[in-house]
Amino acid sequence: MFLVGRVLRPQGIKGEVKAEIISSFPEHFKELRQLYIKEDDRWQAWSVEAVRLTGHFVYIKFTDLHSRNDAEKLRNRELYIEQDDLTPLEEDAYYIHDLIGLVAENESGQRLGVITAVENYPANDVYVVRGDDGREYLIPAIKDVILSIDTQSGRMIIREMEGLFDGRSLK
Repeated sequence: MFLVGRVLRPQGIKGEVKAEIISSFPEHFKELRQLYIKEDDRWQAWSVEAVRLTGHFVYIKFTDLHSRNDAEKLRNRELYIEQDDLTPLEEDAYYIHDLIGLVAENESGQRLGVITAVENYPANDVYVVRGDDGREYLIPAIKDVILSIDTQSGRMIIREMEGLFDGRSLK
């Protein structure tokens, strides 16, 4: 399951909720017919009747909510979708969850570490690689540095450049 939003509050008197969008793809909501909420360690499916997008918010009318009191029960609850409902990405674009855990290697096949996080910056994303020495390295997600990503084999090939891995031999 993938987090896409969080219910903020009821909206109106007919069971609609206002939710904050926690996704780079607000269009997820336009086509969804079902969202999931975790209840007592199990996933509960909620049928979506209607959706309205406005900026960073979405207004959702769930089929089983008929009043403001019904909608109040979902306040502050997180909204999830299944993997099959994720928006398909363009070639050479990846969801963060597909990158976490990839083994980073240099062009010679030497293991550099594991991708533990992806940080978003205005110029470009940055991959956080935890080296086998326990240190963290920040790798810019640019074509000059990232030579290939293969999620099937679990590998990312990185061009080692001077200063990229401080204190590490480039040989």
